[in-house]
Amino acid sequence: MPANPITRRLALPGWSVLRFSLTLIAAALLVAAIATGVLVVFWIGIPVAVAVFLAIRVWANAQRRIIGEQLGVVIPVPYRERPKGARIDHQALLLVREAATWRDFAWLAIDATLGFLVNLLYLSVFGVAVYYLVQPVLLVTLFRASPNPVVNDFGFYDFDTPMKTLLLVPLALGCGVAWWRWGELFLRWYSHLGVLLLGPTAKALLTARVSELRQARDQATDHAAAELRRIERDLHDGAQARIAALSLTLGMAEELLHQNRPEQAVGLVSEARQTCSDVLDEIRQLVRGIHPPVLADRGLTGALQAMALDHPLPVSVVDRLGERLPAPVEAAVYFATNEVLTNITKHALAGQVQIVVTHVDGLVKVEIRDDGRGGAVIAPGGGLDGVRRRLAAFDGTLDLDSPEGGPTTVTLTIPALSVGASGDDNGRAAGR
Repeated sequence: MPANPITRRLALPGWSVLRFSLTLIAAALLVAAIATGVLVVFWIGIPVAVAVFLAIRVWANAQRRIIGEQLGVVIPVPYRERPKGARIDHQALLLVREAATWRDFAWLAIDATLGFLVNLLYLSVFGVAVYYLVQPVLLVTLFRASPNPVVNDFGFYDFDTPMKTLLLVPLALGCGVAWWRWGELFLRWYSHLGVLLLGPTAKALLTARVSELRQARDQATDHAAAELRRIERDLHDGAQARIAALSLTLGMAEELLHQNRPEQAVGLVSEARQTCSDVLDEIRQLVRGIHPPVLADRGLTGALQAMALDHPLPVSVVDRLGERLPAPVEAAVYFATNEVLTNITKHALAGQVQIVVTHVDGLVKVEIRDDGRGGAVIAPGGGLDGVRRRLAAFDGTLDLDSPEGGPTTVTLTIPALSVGASGDDNGRAAGR
């Protein structure tokens, strides 16, 4: 719905006509559902019942979209996922057992009766206001041959001339004022009733939330296990192998010293020193992959600025954060941003990137914008999908806006609680 109050009120009659037509469909579906209840005792009634229930769901989803647009809200679809390939009688049983089906049926009955009356009354008041305001003009212009409409005969008085119809203008003005003042409130009240029945219950929302958290926990556990395997593999194949080679080299140098051949021993010691330096570099890289020291030293913004300096593309960082964040949140945002930048380098063909970091109302938001070719999608198993799954462990989200031809904006949002306390802890940790 338009945000402007005047435009919104002027658009309401069109919405009411649409809602009124849906009440007629609701009446037809209600009759079909009652008839199906009689036929369901026979086998032929089972597929008919499934078809009617699914048709009611299509109608209910249309109601959710229309009511949501009218009220400016999103009404979640409360249905559970139906198993694929299930027999028709099992599908009917699942539909009957689902509470959302009966809530749809309740709203169907209400909309076919009360909804019909509500929209009819709203449109009648609007129609009376418009008709009797313009009727005097119409009678002296377009309808001069028939100046006495039947609707002007009120029984106690017949407004049979254009001049007499002017007496109906106050009625039109009264209906117009009532429509303008209370019509929107009347329809919004009825729409809120629809939200109560068409939206998910508190229990359903809680169940869905528990399912999301369980899935996020499982994903976080899998990611942590994969990271541990990666660290173990890097240590085994890299640093551990080099340290073993270092031990052998020093052993050979020791043997040469025992044989009184110091010149050759010096070469092996020099080689061992270089190997030791390489091992230290590998361990530093490994530690940086676990938790970059720059995060502890300079915070998220400083770490992102350091990342921007090392990036092959021109990257600008706009800091609107203002304070330190909890260490796990900083690490999650840092690695998620790094993954997005890597994805831009590989696929976007961008010329420059901008990172905007903000913290508003307990939410950390990072917007990563590039001027590349666009057309990016969150493909299952892809880089952005991995970022989205990692953020889910922190109850975070990833939103993508990437039209063909660009630009592309990736928005990372993560809740950040107890920021002040965590900032103090980070400061003490950095001091140590």
